[in-house]
Amino acid sequence: MTNQSESFQILKINKKLLLRGLITFWGIIILFLGLADVFLNHYEWADSYALQSLVDIAADDGLPNWFSSIQLLAIAIVLWMILFVLLYSKPNLIKKKTEKIGWGISALFFTYLAVDDGSMLHESVGTAFRNSIEARHEHSPSVISNLFDVFPSYGWQFVFVPIFGLIAIFMLFFLFKNLKTKNQMILIVLGFSCFVASVFIDFFEELDVSVYDGIISFFNTDLDTVEHFSRLIEELFEMVGNTFFMVAFTQQLIKLAKNWKIQLVDSVNEEVAVIK
Repeated sequence: MTNQSESFQILKINKKLLLRGLITFWGIIILFLGLADVFLNHYEWADSYALQSLVDIAADDGLPNWFSSIQLLAIAIVLWMILFVLLYSKPNLIKKKTEKIGWGISALFFTYLAVDDGSMLHESVGTAFRNSIEARHEHSPSVISNLFDVFPSYGWQFVFVPIFGLIAIFMLFFLFKNLKTKNQMILIVLGFSCFVASVFIDFFEELDVSVYDGIISFFNTDLDTVEHFSRLIEELFEMVGNTFFMVAFTQQLIKLAKNWKIQLVDSVNEEVAVIK
């Protein structure tokens, strides 16, 4: 009969190698997706329309959007793990109720973004809300319908950007107080900066095409190329921003995992032998 202590194995993971591997792996995928979109899709090195659509960085059913959704889901999972560790570690690592709320909101936010990115939820809700407001107040305009009329870009930005902005501000204040290192906070700021840049570029996509005249003239190119590379840069900002967030939150999880001993048991009250 096998001795119980012999069934326990120690799994050691190099922290620096894990983070470098994460950055390298995601970086290579982002670079590949960007180059594939430019050459296989935009410059049509691939003759197949199906293949072009697969790598089209602006397509909602292509590989780039799928990868971006996976990134956001991975970030959400790490955040839920952080919250789980803080809640169930003994002794309890949460000193204030605001810590529980802060990590919970952060985890929920990125969970929502993962679902949203894969389902076009914000575009659908924003458009539906705008159409509903305009139809309801067609003959008797309200303050909101008048604001929609003068807002030049996508309806989802009018609806969601203020909400996302408030959540981002809350997270910045919360994470400033609760992250372990200054470098993590720098990564968080870079992540949100990438998100802001992406939304800013997206804002111009719905405006009159004359906004691109200066760029077209400067680079001596055509409107289709400028619009395509605008969408490319927008999506790359999102994926790079996701990478910054993932590294920062993974570092936080690593800091909490100094003395982890993970065991799979039939009952939480079960006594097991642990190799120290």
